This record gives sequence, structure tokens and C-alpha cells, in this order.
Amino acid sequence: MNKTQKICMFDIETTNLNADFGFMLCASWKFVGEDKVHTASIFDSPSFIDDPTDDKYVVAQVAHALNSADVIVGHYSKRFDFPYIQARLLFHNLPTMDPRKPHVDTWHIARYKLKLHSNRLQSITEHLGFQDKTPIKSREWIRAMSGDVRAIQYVIDHCEQDVIVLEHVYHKLKPLMTNHPNVNLVGGITDACPTCGSHLLTKQGWKIARVRRSQQYKCKACGSWCQGPSQPIEGVVIR
Repeated sequence: MNKTQKICMFDIETTNLNADFGFMLCASWKFVGEDKVHTASIFDSPSFIDDPTDDKYVVAQVAHALNSADVIVGHYSKRFDFPYIQARLLFHNLPTMDPRKPHVDTWHIARYKLKLHSNRLQSITEHLGFQDKTPIKSREWIRAMSGDVRAIQYVIDHCEQDVIVLEHVYHKLKPLMTNHPNVNLVGGITDACPTCGSHLLTKQGWKIARVRRSQQYKCKACGSWCQGPSQPIEGVVIR
């Protein structure tokens, strides 16, 4: 039986943009195909009462989730979320995550495949017609940093909603993802869409090189493009 790929959306909320001057308030993640959004927060930590800045529990939980995934997806996550988690893992003397983990960053797709006034997740969702992303009020953020449980819950709600919105954006931007990790390699499939695993592929002409060509396909399920193996063209004349 072919193994189904595990694609994980994730997001974190922190008290500072630098991991040596801040800590993680919470982390949320969701696997594609599942309804539940998982969250680990600072007040779930066994040491929260004694030390409301101890994010070891949060860091360990999100790292475990990301390690179990075949592909991870975030927004600005290659530059912020992922390295922030790595830094906090090192701080707590925990094993770091594989830096080669297949990783899709929707910020990178928006930056190089779209032309928007901003590549923030909020700007992308507004452009796509999504109204689900919620802002964090500065006062609530400050209270959360000080350990206020109600304010932390406010931040958690925001983080979970970001993960849900991220999944919408991820699926919407799939047709533009030319370097998406090949999900077929997880289950040993050879004749399906490498982006989503669907068999609903339609032929869309050929990609022509000097003496070889590749069949082009478009996926009816996710809208992404892919190509078959390169084939030599017999009898072709080159200058």
C-alpha cells in the first residue's frame, strides 16, 4: 500500500523577533486532510507557574510534529519560524530538526511569483478574498508576554486561525509552485501529480530542448504543472 504524504502547516507566536531575546508563546500546526489544529502553548508547560518564560514544552512539541511530516509549509517560515524553533531547541539542549526537511514557504511564492504591495499573509488573503485572518492587538500581546492567561489564549486563537488561513493560501498558490517537493516519492508513485498526488493529469503539449522533449501536464485537482521524463528526438538536426 502506498504511503500517504504528510503535509504540515505551521505557525509560531513569539515575544521577540530574535530567539536569544525572546521565547515562544505558542505554536500551532495542522496536517492536510485533517480537521484538527494542534497547539502547544506556554501555559501548557509543566513549569508555567514557576517560570512563565520557559518555552521548552512548546518547542519540543512543535519540533516533534514537524519531524513527523514529509513536507512542512509556513509563511516567511524559512527566514523566521523554522530558524527560531531551531535556536530555541539549541537553547534547551534539545535535538535540532533536519535542516534539509522539504519546506514550502508561501512568502517566497508570493515574493517571486506575484506582484503585490506586500507579501504579508494578511495582504495575500485580502487579495485572494479570504477574510479569516485576525490581527493581534498590541495591548493583548504585551499582556501575553507578561504571562496573562487570557491574553495568551487570545494569541493562541490568532495563531490557530493563521494556520487555517495558511492552508487556504497554500492550496490557492499550488499552480505557481515550480519547486514543490515531489509527494509521489513518499509512496513510490510514478504516474501522479508531484504536487498533490492526484492522478487527474491532462496533457498540455511538450517542453522542447535541443534534442529532447518532455510531455507537459496540468493537474485538474490542484492546478499545478509538471512534466514527464525527457525523451530523445530521433533524426533531429542541430546547427
